[in-house]
Amino acid sequence: MGTPASRPVPLLGDLPAFRRDRLAFLTAMAREDGDVASFRLGPYRVHQVAHPDLVHEVLVAGAAGFRKGPVLQRAKVVLGEGLLTAEGEHHRRSRRALQPAFHPRRIEGYAATMVATAIRSVDRWVPDTPLDVHRETVRVTLATAGATLLGARIEDDAEVSRVEDAIADLLSAYKLGFVPFGWRLQHLPVGPARRLQRGRRSLYDLIDRTIARRRAEGRDRGDLLSALALADGDERLPDRELREQALTLLLAGHETTANALAFALHLLAEDPALDARVHDEVVSVLGARDPTAADMPRLPLCRGVIAETLRLYPPSWAMSRQATDHHDLGGRQVAPGDIVICPQWVVHRDPRWWPDAGSCVPDRWEGDVDAERPRWSYFPFGAGTRRCLGESFAWTEAVLALATVVSRWRMHPIAAQPVELEPLITLRPRGGLWLHPERRRGA
Repeated sequence: MGTPASRPVPLLGDLPAFRRDRLAFLTAMAREDGDVASFRLGPYRVHQVAHPDLVHEVLVAGAAGFRKGPVLQRAKVVLGEGLLTAEGEHHRRSRRALQPAFHPRRIEGYAATMVATAIRSVDRWVPDTPLDVHRETVRVTLATAGATLLGARIEDDAEVSRVEDAIADLLSAYKLGFVPFGWRLQHLPVGPARRLQRGRRSLYDLIDRTIARRRAEGRDRGDLLSALALADGDERLPDRELREQALTLLLAGHETTANALAFALHLLAEDPALDARVHDEVVSVLGARDPTAADMPRLPLCRGVIAETLRLYPPSWAMSRQATDHHDLGGRQVAPGDIVICPQWVVHRDPRWWPDAGSCVPDRWEGDVDAERPRWSYFPFGAGTRRCLGESFAWTEAVLALATVVSRWRMHPIAAQPVELEPLITLRPRGGLWLHPERRRGA
């Protein structure tokens, strides 16, 4: 089992190679072992499935025979029992409670906040001055998630920096999820555990203050936290669960979109012809005004760029499940306790489903795309009962924010600062994503 880039070692198996370069490791396993590749990560027997039919079997058709993988189980160290980590009836109850926040009419109402937040940020950019666009997109989506989901103002520089630092602390602590019994280390006053405690305290303070204000006001301000904090009867969540759901929404509600928007700007910077086409679409639809939710169907090229970004740089780069029953996956026997990985990073770049797989081709999303390739060759937001609840929220914010940026700025790559990838909870650019902004003529 192992590849030339992965020589298993006693006890640890392929874990050292996997930790050294996770994306390259998963790609090599698919290239050399095909649609089902088996290997060992420490104590776990792991099977990677890289065919859309097998992805469907694991995440949809046979989902009842699997639970969250060990890393996400251990992510409770970071996220608590929020929607992302909950299982079974707890997950179903949490999803029911949060569902109203993502109703299409509410998302349309959020759109104005999304655009206004993007405008405030991009109008502060300085022409021809190197810019970390990932940091900027994080600021935009963090402020949007704070306002629309929590009803909290996360806008002034000091508050944004404090929340950014806290989130960075939590993400760095994610490494505990790859350490056996890592959850037992969370109270140590050193290293990732210390950063975890510091980040959690900072974000809990923000969330607790917001919850207290909502309950003191006693009225629904239109954000999700208001509805949850003021709920009665069986729908009322205990304070600890309310806090953990709010933390999950704050993290998940901004991280995916921030990464996608940053990588989309990177793709446009690398392809001036595509950038010109996107700008032409934005100008023809919007003229001199800013986008609204009603413009979404009229911006197909913007949406195609986001779709390609989610294909090439999927925020969830791999999804793992742990088998609770016996399964036959592509002729490979999976036993209870085995881990199954469905890697978006691999499936989304497979030339069997994606001609010119390594290039950004937004036109491939025109017409009946489901007739051209297997349904589960594309699953950036997961699948089945655990499909991301905020998918429509993310699409709306990403498309409208991209249109807002493109109407004002042309981005240029910086050769001395190439993009490096860092696959943590999400796929992020390591050390930021630096571009040169050039103000559009007439913007």
